[in-house]
Amino acid sequence: MPTTLVLGYDGSDTGKKALAHTAELAKHLDDGEVFVVSAFEFSIGYVPMGMTDSPIMITAEYDQHVDLVRSACDQQIAEAVKELQAAGVAASGDAREGRPVDVLLEAAREKQAAAIVVGSHGEGAVSAAFLGSTALKLLHHSDIPVLVVPRHEK
Repeated sequence: MPTTLVLGYDGSDTGKKALAHTAELAKHLDDGEVFVVSAFEFSIGYVPMGMTDSPIMITAEYDQHVDLVRSACDQQIAEAVKELQAAGVAASGDAREGRPVDVLLEAAREKQAAAIVVGSHGEGAVSAAFLGSTALKLLHHSDIPVLVVPRHEK
């Protein structure tokens, strides 16, 4: 069974740093592979701007918006997978709807991953307390190691 690393990827600068670190780690594993995950979520109360009160229009607009976001996530994953493969690392990925922490933990269980890798967006303590931090939540809820790649290098 290959040694799988799950990479949480959003295309941000910190996501790209996490991607580079993951590629380096996976290259040192004889049977290493990376599963790239991009998560997205929407509020149930989402109503597009300028819509009338027709539920059919709201539903159609909502579905179109979800498809647009999923397509953007699919493109980010494809770019990350291409970069990993160019580095000689076996890679695949998936865009999934849901809270990022839940999506990453589920993917790690499915793939029987050895570790989860994410970038740190460098939220301050106050911001993290109110908004939450995916990396922090992973550290508290994951049964496997979590590597958090820092935003800044010294």
